[in-house]
Amino acid sequence: MTMPNARQRRCGDCLAVVTGIYCAQCGQKQKSPVRHFRQLAGEFFNDVLNLDTRLLETLKALLFKPGQLSNEYFADRRTRYVSPIKLYFLLSIVAFFLIQQSFDTAVEAETAQTAVEPDKAKTGEDMNLSIGNFNGKAWDAKKNPIAVGCLPDAANDLMNERLGRLEKTVRNKDWTQLLHAGLAATPQALLLLLPFFALLLKLAYLFRKRLYMEHLIVALHNHAFLLLAISIGVVLSAMTGWVAAGWWHNLIGLASSALLAWVPLYFLIGLKRIYRQSWKMTVFTFMLLGFCYLNLLAFGVILNVLIGLLML
Repeated sequence: MTMPNARQRRCGDCLAVVTGIYCAQCGQKQKSPVRHFRQLAGEFFNDVLNLDTRLLETLKALLFKPGQLSNEYFADRRTRYVSPIKLYFLLSIVAFFLIQQSFDTAVEAETAQTAVEPDKAKTGEDMNLSIGNFNGKAWDAKKNPIAVGCLPDAANDLMNERLGRLEKTVRNKDWTQLLHAGLAATPQALLLLLPFFALLLKLAYLFRKRLYMEHLIVALHNHAFLLLAISIGVVLSAMTGWVAAGWWHNLIGLASSALLAWVPLYFLIGLKRIYRQSWKMTVFTFMLLGFCYLNLLAFGVILNVLIGLLML
């Protein structure tokens, strides 16, 4: 029997003997937060550099090695990679920032062209738009508003106000505002697709006896790859305007075509490597999942538009 060593370190929280940075009993970190500024700054920059290293390693695997991140996660080799949820949210921010910038640039170019050619500018004077009829009369936000009996007055007022904004937007052909509202709601719509796609994977591989959370990890990685591909596609599209047409445009067109072909191939190879079925079954499952997901995506787009209208 070994005698306790008086010089052994003990956790300040639970008094258990500790041999590393963290207490095995309660998990508290054994480094005191009260330290010299030099030490804190050094740890901060070390964490930042470590994050950069992990992020680069993660993006490389995500883009060029289908299924590897999910397999590494299931094999408990996780510390070298960014977690799936952090990776998804990071790439969603980057993707939609790039989309927004690209959209704003296109709007500025269209506005400039309209200013140069005012006779071709479209106005809303020729539009005779009405939301519809209510109580046998034309709808009007103030004179003849829509009133749903089961809703409180505040909800009915808000609904009529939003309908009024929508009518004004369409009457003035202000598609910029409408598209901006839809774009702003896109991250939420894509996020809603994640659990449904994981459920599709669960049903498609029901006899594989994998937990739903495993399929959710696969869905997160697949959507993260899709966001990364969208980001690269937006950047490639923007690069075509940097120089005049020529070999540069041909090279970018070739890269865009390769990226477009790589997306479905990536998902197919990923399914094969993660679920380890035969190629025949993998192709069949891929086609079935693709058909279902396209319908799911159509629902997401419609939902996105509805959310965008509500945000006007």
